[in-house]
Amino acid sequence: MLQRALAFLLILALAGCTLGAGLAKKPAPQADNPITGAAIATTALDAPKPEAAKPEAAPPVQPTPTTPATAKPAEPEPAISLPPEALACAKKGDKWLSSGKGTMSCVHFTKDSGKTCSKQSQCEGYCLARSGTCAPVTPMFGCNEILQNDGVRSTICLD
Repeated sequence: MLQRALAFLLILALAGCTLGAGLAKKPAPQADNPITGAAIATTALDAPKPEAAKPEAAPPVQPTPTTPATAKPAEPEPAISLPPEALACAKKGDKWLSSGKGTMSCVHFTKDSGKTCSKQSQCEGYCLARSGTCAPVTPMFGCNEILQNDGVRSTICLD
């Protein structure tokens, strides 16, 4: 009998817990979060992904209208006149460049630039003493240590 009474009390207690479930207050809607603004939405990791909106096709490119006959044609740029020395330099395949003190000169880029040398006669230009290689250009402006034809080290300065 005691067991029946305990079972009855247990059933009654459980029934009381579930009977009031429908009467419980629903949580108030969340106010805006002060950090993120609106309420934070959550999505389960295994939830189906929504279909992405397909991008609209770009409108066809319209050809640009041709210039009307009344528009002025572009004026040709004025030709740059070069001194005769610069023209002669260009004819040889060399470059007309600034030589340092506001003057221009014809600079030849050597074909054996960087080749190992021990005297000037082994190079198209100078044999540089510090590196033991042929100079990349000729003439070389400023002061440079070179190896002469007899292999003697000397300094040459060109302004």
